[in-house]
Amino acid sequence: MRPNKIFIDGLGLVEGHFSGVGQYILGIVRGLDEIIEKEKYGNKKPPRICVIIPYDTKAKFLDYNFKNIEFKLFPLSFKLMSALWRRGRLPPIDLWCGKGFYIFPRFVSMPLLFSKSSALVIYDLSYELYRQYSDEGNAIFLSKKVKKSLKSTDKIITISEHSRGEIMGFYGVPRSNIYVARPATDQKLFYKRSVQEIEKIKQLYGIDGDYILALSNLEPRKNLDSLVKAYCELPEKYTKKTGLLLVGVSGWKTDKLFNDIIGRVNDGFNIMRPSSYVSDEHKAAIISGAKMLVYPSHYEGFGMPPLEALACGVPVICADNSSLPEAVGKVAKLIDGNNVGQLRDAIIYCLDNHYAISQKTITEGPSHADNFSWLNSAQVYIDVAGESG
Repeated sequence: MRPNKIFIDGLGLVEGHFSGVGQYILGIVRGLDEIIEKEKYGNKKPPRICVIIPYDTKAKFLDYNFKNIEFKLFPLSFKLMSALWRRGRLPPIDLWCGKGFYIFPRFVSMPLLFSKSSALVIYDLSYELYRQYSDEGNAIFLSKKVKKSLKSTDKIITISEHSRGEIMGFYGVPRSNIYVARPATDQKLFYKRSVQEIEKIKQLYGIDGDYILALSNLEPRKNLDSLVKAYCELPEKYTKKTGLLLVGVSGWKTDKLFNDIIGRVNDGFNIMRPSSYVSDEHKAAIISGAKMLVYPSHYEGFGMPPLEALACGVPVICADNSSLPEAVGKVAKLIDGNNVGQLRDAIIYCLDNHYAISQKTITEGPSHADNFSWLNSAQVYIDVAGESG
């Protein structure tokens, strides 16, 4: 039985800097939009989906051009609503939005007065299990608030089987109460781009020559220091021909990494960053232009960039920990991300055998990415609401 209405906290959709969480929420909502569109012409009564957004973010929400997704303007600005949510001072949102099933896709719930059913999305437990790599203030916030949210939330949605196992072990939540709705890639956007488009985008961002790509926020958990060391240990014949391109916004605890990079650049190594923030519409071309994507992260709830690279037919070298094997399957080269020598040797092997590996990835990468579907994951959200409806 489906509830009359499914409400989704939309703050992550309309914030200024679009994070990985925002990308995931957008993928799910687009999947829900597509499900409703299909069900309108079938025998099922489609669910009503309503995204809750601050009153001053309507224009940004409308830019997504959803066909069947409703929205409810909360009578607070984005800044004030976010601040009150973070401090646990929001009034019960169902007083304004009405009764229904509520989904909170940013780790922490919002207060409800008379709507008893809700689901909480927990992506990973880095803030508990790998605190040394986290922003300390955010880790303290999540550690406290997630525990509190779980006391009033019926169901949990997460993004990988690995994360489900960690949530079961850490919080003691029964497996039957945790649902997996994995991220996906939209292959209408992520596909191998033409040489002409790649060169145009490279010029736009001041990227010169061939490059190995690292695509992630610059933060300790991503283990970019090991990648920089591995790159700088490559024989000169490789580094002369191929640079290292770091794409992503600066996060926290990056002083050591930046100082190391500056020192390496001063020593003559070709380590680059784009001249400006890379927009989502240009990401596939940046990926397509890479010799390979290297992703040596210490820990991931899923790992979207490796899957996006595979969808574009680009070879991937990836750490073998947490959920990453689940994301890349047998198509990527899995290595110990903490073993700089192993990482260096994997890069050399990929460069030496680039044509053969690329041809294999162009075939197998998109096929593997097909195993992940925003439509299927959006259906999980509807099913969770239905079980509680």
